[in-house]
Amino acid sequence: MARIKMINRKGSKACRAIREECGIYMYKGKSKYMPDVLLNWGSSGDKLRKFYSRYPSARKIPTINKDVGISKLRAVNVAKDHEILVPDSKLTLNKQEKKSHFIEKRINSIGGKGICSARGKQRITGKYYQEFIKNRIYEVRVHAFKWCDAHVQKRYGKKDEIAWNFSNGGRFQTVHNPEAYSVFVRAVDTSKKILDIFGMGFGAVDFLVDADYNLYFIEINSAPGFQALSKDIYINAFNKLKEMTPKQINKLGCLS
Repeated sequence: MARIKMINRKGSKACRAIREECGIYMYKGKSKYMPDVLLNWGSSGDKLRKFYSRYPSARKIPTINKDVGISKLRAVNVAKDHEILVPDSKLTLNKQEKKSHFIEKRINSIGGKGICSARGKQRITGKYYQEFIKNRIYEVRVHAFKWCDAHVQKRYGKKDEIAWNFSNGGRFQTVHNPEAYSVFVRAVDTSKKILDIFGMGFGAVDFLVDADYNLYFIEINSAPGFQALSKDIYINAFNKLKEMTPKQINKLGCLS
């Protein structure tokens, strides 16, 4: 069994659940039994740099999801470069483009905060424009892992809401037997590709589905909040990870 410690966000309810139910605790420097692997739960940028400054010994430990600091705008554009369908996303709109066809999103946001209809065309500090898929019928979230099966959920919301996040009344529904439906098979396959593109071991991958069953990748979350339908998915996945040997984890190809 692998010895696993965590790099986590202070005050995260998900991290608390992982500590309590998986026994994966935060790395706190050198000890008699050093961990074989570190698990990064969404720490990036200044927070990650401060962690390594405080615990320089952690730099030498293989880490899952070490480099997760990519912005949502860059994520969709990198995915587009790999021939994955995404909504048109950019920092400014040109004269020919209609504001009504776009929404504003924060480059770095949590829980759908800051999403609204486009109010202009010029560059907005900390935001970008994204094509609004008006004929969307639902969203898909794939909880994807390199070491175990993916779990698929559908998310619905009110037609007059731009964002279907939990705070806006959006609700998830578990998809049973996703392999029986083409759109969910494509979502799982694309999620695996997304993990490979960004060198990640796990993540919650979000898509929009329109009335023609086109699947648009919109973001990947390296630290999804635990809701009633998602908590057990991650607890079970990380308990399975603990049962693997360091050699088996290394073969997954997601360590940095």
